[in-house]
Amino acid sequence: MRSGGFLAGGLMREGSAMARFFQLAPGNLFVAFVAAACLEGGLASIVGCAASLAVMTVTRKEWAALAVGFAAAALVAGVRLAAAGSP
Repeated sequence: MRSGGFLAGGLMREGSAMARFFQLAPGNLFVAFVAAACLEGGLASIVGCAASLAVMTVTRKEWAALAVGFAAAALVAGVRLAAAGSP
């Protein structure tokens, strides 16, 4: 779902009503949505968001940040699942 939103944003026409809305909407609204989603997802989601933020800050490449964020979240979830399954 998140990658679908990312792709939809990239396909949005410049100057459309929706693009103008997103330019006028306050940034804190988007931060609130992201923070709520990160906290709701638990540790794996928080680690994935932090990793993608770090990669985006360094590289300024959306696809790199997206890939690293998904990989970090999957790694944390896998480690936690494996640890829960072992005696």
